[in-house]
Amino acid sequence: MEENLKKPKRKRKKTKIIAIVGIIVSIIIIISLLTLNSRPYLKVSQVSSKPSKYNNKEIQVIGIVQGFSGENFSLTEDEHSIFVDINGLSVPNEFEDGVQVVITGIFNSPSSILTASQILTQCSN
Repeated sequence: MEENLKKPKRKRKKTKIIAIVGIIVSIIIIISLLTLNSRPYLKVSQVSSKPSKYNNKEIQVIGIVQGFSGENFSLTEDEHSIFVDINGLSVPNEFEDGVQVVITGIFNSPSSILTASQILTQCSN
C-alpha cells in the first residue's frame, strides 16, 4: 500500500517539472521573438560614424530625403548622409525632398549605400 502512495507523488512531481520547463521555454521563445522584431530606428549619424558595424546587415534608418529626382536619393541628418538605392521600389505619394522617412534595407559600408527594401513616411494629417 505504501508503494501505491509513492507513485502518485512521483507523477505529480514529474507533471510539475514538465509544467515549469514548458513555462521557461515559452518565456524564452517570447523574449527572443520580441528581440528579433524590435529593431530600433538608427539615425543617419549612427550609421555613418560606424559604417562597418552595419555592413551587410538589414537596418532601419530614419532621416530626411535630399536629392530625390524620382529614383535614388540621399538620406540626411545634419551634415551626415548615406546614399539610398530604392532598388525599383515605388515611393509613397508624399515622398519629396525635406520629408522625414524610415528606410529599411541592407547597408553596404564600403560604398555607403543602403539598398532599400521598404520606405515608410509619416502619415499626413
